Amino acid sequence: PKMEVSCGLSCGVVMYREDMTQHLSKDCGLVEETCTLGCEVRLPRQELSSHLRDKCELRVLACEHCKEEFTSRDLCGHEEKCPKMEVSCELKCGKIMCRENMTQHLEQECGLVEESCKLGCGAKITRNELKIHVTETCEKRLLQCEHCEKDFQFCDMTNHLDVCPKMEVTCELNCGVIKRRENIAQHLEQECGL
Repeated sequence: PKMEVSCGLSCGVVMYREDMTQHLSKDCGLVEETCTLGCEVRLPRQELSSHLRDKCELRVLACEHCKEEFTSRDLCGHEEKCPKMEVSCELKCGKIMCRENMTQHLEQECGLVEESCKLGCGAKITRNELKIHVTETCEKRLLQCEHCEKDFQFCDMTNHLDVCPKMEVTCELNCGVIKRRENIAQHLEQECGL
């Protein structure tokens, strides 16, 4: 008669003694095997498929952003530099873009990039503030003299107004006459009775 035995690994299977070799080599879930992907982890056969699918660091996964394939171990490092991964602007302007577009965004679009004043005053201003700086606050911005209609830098306007020939001035002898500066000398010589 054939003799029944239990699996020596306590898997609970009862079999004929002559079937034990086959059971241990192919069927028993408690026999330890080495991962077939080469990570060298040894685990019970019944856990191998879960390990291969969910845990092995050498399993192949596709990057969800660029679809390239990497081992699980290498995927995290790839995601830190994946060109297709969406990232926020480095300067925190609020724009979200693919990492590969960051350089273009910073060079051409981002309002928080600092630029030198185009008028040469030496100020460094964010792109968002540059237009206001150039038109309203820069000392090198051009202003038109309301008297002679010539353009002067803001920083030179006060000096110009002190000598502008078209600006109206009061006679320095206090006769009450108001004339253009270019005509005041003639007034003093020919008209002023004081």
